[in-house]
Amino acid sequence: MQYFVFIFAALISLVDSAIVIQYDTNGQSFFSLNNAPVIPRGSNYMRLRNASHHILFEPTLYHQWDVDSALREMNSFGYNYVRVFLECETLIRGFNLSSPGLPMNYTINVIDFLLRAANYNLSVMLTSSWNPANYQSIVDSYPRPANLSGVNEIVFHPGQAAAKAQFFIDLLQQIRNTSSTALETIFAIDIFNEISISVHSLPFSLTSGIVIYRDTAYDMANGTERQLLLDTASNIWMNISAVAIKSIAPSILVTASLFSPTVVGHKGFDGVQNRPPNADPRYPLRPGCLVNSLADYIDVHIYAGPDPQGDMAGAAIPRTKPILMGETGTYKPWYKNISIAAQTIKTVMIESLDFGYTGWGIWNWNTVEQLTFWTLTEQNNTLNNVLSPKVWPIVKSENSLVAIE
Repeated sequence: MQYFVFIFAALISLVDSAIVIQYDTNGQSFFSLNNAPVIPRGSNYMRLRNASHHILFEPTLYHQWDVDSALREMNSFGYNYVRVFLECETLIRGFNLSSPGLPMNYTINVIDFLLRAANYNLSVMLTSSWNPANYQSIVDSYPRPANLSGVNEIVFHPGQAAAKAQFFIDLLQQIRNTSSTALETIFAIDIFNEISISVHSLPFSLTSGIVIYRDTAYDMANGTERQLLLDTASNIWMNISAVAIKSIAPSILVTASLFSPTVVGHKGFDGVQNRPPNADPRYPLRPGCLVNSLADYIDVHIYAGPDPQGDMAGAAIPRTKPILMGETGTYKPWYKNISIAAQTIKTVMIESLDFGYTGWGIWNWNTVEQLTFWTLTEQNNTLNNVLSPKVWPIVKSENSLVAIE
């Protein structure tokens, strides 16, 4: 514990507050920092095992000085936020605990990261995914709904939503009880990265019949009602976590990140139609439905690929709430020349202005262990030297006379 206290004493926060949402005189919402409009410009920071398993906050693998070096460099390039993943292997296993709760040797790493980010004027977005195994008792305390299977439990099972809400309460209480500065550095929580359901699992594997959800009947032969069923469940699921998070930290923004249905073969939101067995079963939640939820902003990830404009159009992104592109980047196999990759990502960011985007997070900072994505720092910061706020302060076309201030 003495070591823990020493870390806190060494990290002096320079951040007055995290990014929040404010409203202008016309009722339009916008991102704000210290009572001034701000454009969120960030990066995704990860450490991985076997190219896919998150280990940044793994109790025995967290590297303070690597983190500090990365955050210091992000600050030098002008970024104002960083997105990280709470998931790690021991979290998924439940930390070998038999009941809900988080060990401090995990939370201490999250707190250390938050304080180091604050020291470099970086707000932090925390991203979650699956519930830890030791929260299963909460899931099991709720009756299992009928006509439900597979990953669709995430959104439709009330026990899953309750477990996720309790996880956030436990984490935020530990952070608050240890360091108010750390808590204030969190500007947003993405409650489930790129949340989607499966059209191959119940209830959406059904193509006829009636499904009852919350005492309302939905005709599974009707695309409009299938989509309404998912929208209704999505709102309830989102709101449970949002209420829990804001009960501890009212200023933290809440969302669930999404991707476009066109990326997985749907032509927009098509009524959650079933697909052939060999087709991608994923179907993202509809951004439009989150407008009616307690989500503070919309986050739809768009990558520089075959048709990013089609992906943005297919996502049917509403403009009622602020819109963030929490992930954008590109695959090395698509653009083998990193300079061309940088310009292509830049084009996506410029084109996204037409769809209402007002913030961007590049995938990713320096996760070379992922292998297939260009990183911001590779080849002497080639991407940073094109995309960073220091080099490109205002996201706009060089031919445009209109700037986003």
